[in-house]
Amino acid sequence: MHGFIREGLEDLLTAKRVSEGATGERFQGLDQHLASCGECAGEVSVMQAHSELLRSFRPPEEAEPAAGFYARVLQRIEEHARASIWAVFIYSPYGKRLALASATLALLLGSFVVAQESNDGHLSGGENLVAQEMQVAAPVIGDQSQQRDAVLVNFVSYQGSAK
Repeated sequence: MHGFIREGLEDLLTAKRVSEGATGERFQGLDQHLASCGECAGEVSVMQAHSELLRSFRPPEEAEPAAGFYARVLQRIEEHARASIWAVFIYSPYGKRLALASATLALLLGSFVVAQESNDGHLSGGENLVAQEMQVAAPVIGDQSQQRDAVLVNFVSYQGSAK
């Protein structure tokens, strides 16, 4: 195909489609060249045929899907979706209740642990109490639980003689 035709090919195909005959100086020059050059005329006719085929595939502007099309598509997607063990918990009311109950239980247990640790003195100032007990050896007197505590404190606070 010659460069002269290649440069005006899009305009030529558009003009042929609109009015089945191009007018104007440029189009007359293109038509004259196509009349004299069989190679270019053959290629342009093949391109026009392809253009018509492609245009036939284009749906009309007013075409819309039938009623219920989108609902059927979503239904098929849901039917072919892989079943997951998590779907039981996510999509069912039972699963939602179970998740809420689990979160509530975790919150209550966490609150209980924090309250117990605060009462025992482990969260606030407990380190100072242990450090004070470690300074002096505890006497081993009292009932059995007090004796056990005193032995443990003595064991932890024992510092051997440095040689």
